[in-house]
Amino acid sequence: MPDDEVESDPDEEEDDDELRTPLEVIDDVYDEYGDSIMTHAGGALGTAAGAVVGGPLGGIVGSVVAKKTLGKWLNDDGPFISEDAPEPVGAYAHAFRVGKTIYVSGTGPRDPATNEIPGGPIHDEEGNPLDYDIRAQTRATIENIKTILEGAESNLGRIIDCLVFLVDMERDFAGYNEVYNEYFADILSARTTVAVSALPTPIAVEFKVIARVE
Repeated sequence: MPDDEVESDPDEEEDDDELRTPLEVIDDVYDEYGDSIMTHAGGALGTAAGAVVGGPLGGIVGSVVAKKTLGKWLNDDGPFISEDAPEPVGAYAHAFRVGKTIYVSGTGPRDPATNEIPGGPIHDEEGNPLDYDIRAQTRATIENIKTILEGAESNLGRIIDCLVFLVDMERDFAGYNEVYNEYFADILSARTTVAVSALPTPIAVEFKVIARVE
């Protein structure tokens, strides 16, 4: 063998592959397979990408693709999932686009990075009531809505209808309304505020909105 030729070590090549990040692999998958797999939503997309990658990264890629690539590549009608909004607590997208309209799922104040509730939860793990700040929760909720809409090519100013759920109307309406007015006084979208007995997580407020894309 010539001195300047070095035989590659298969084990070293495999180690190099394992050091690549899941998102680097995702980008390679998209470059190679394009719309053939990337325009499918949710679990089907994740399953397809995970199967393509295979190996130790397959499972990671499968779970990341379902969330990550939808926000990165999906611009047509269908579900939209933002990587910068709180994780959904069920089998639903952050929003669903139909033509020029975006339907945003019920969204609360949970912090996207920590999953904590700004202003504090309304009760502890045993169900004991806790004091909380409805203004902080309302502001965080609207900011989460803003993040979702901007990721889906819309914004707060394009909201045409807003449905708000409060778990304690008597206690919280004034504080919630004060913060709401800061954002929506010039928008003047349609709004309905209703009282509910509980929400899926220990939060006091949730928004569900409809907005125009342009």
